[in-house]
Amino acid sequence: MANIDSTIISNRNATPRVANDPWNDARLKTTGAGEVEVSTSETVGSQLRFVRVRSAAVIKQVLLSCDAVAVGGAVNIGVYRTADDGGAVVDADFFASAAVVTSALVDSNVAHESGVYGIEDKNKPMWEALGLSEDPNVWYDIAGTVTTNMGGAGTLMLEATYVDGAS
Repeated sequence: MANIDSTIISNRNATPRVANDPWNDARLKTTGAGEVEVSTSETVGSQLRFVRVRSAAVIKQVLLSCDAVAVGGAVNIGVYRTADDGGAVVDADFFASAAVVTSALVDSNVAHESGVYGIEDKNKPMWEALGLSEDPNVWYDIAGTVTTNMGGAGTLMLEATYVDGAS
């Protein structure tokens, strides 16, 4: 029988104790939530910006909620630069790929749905999970990109739970 400790526990048990990364060691989590109203005018390529986070944020959950949007509708959930920073896509399906919004959802965690943001990334700051070599010290928008035309009207809400690694 083996006893296996996580790095956090090993660091706390070490003599002398080793400091853990602040974003992984029971720090205060923050939640940002954004909601948008969609209609049949949202077609493939439309962007739905929900939540803004720092590049040092460590994302713990990305919860998608929605009304049933009738007969069609799907979105990628990804990361974009802010409008002030050019608005370019960083990774359009970083969290979710073609998440269907035709049925009502309540707090569906889509953080790892696409497989791009893996379980191994959950304790990394955004910049590192995105594959960057250093923190660019910027803000990112967590946004949806419509991949299947919306077949009706409804409310989409995205809630990101994260630890702000910059604070």
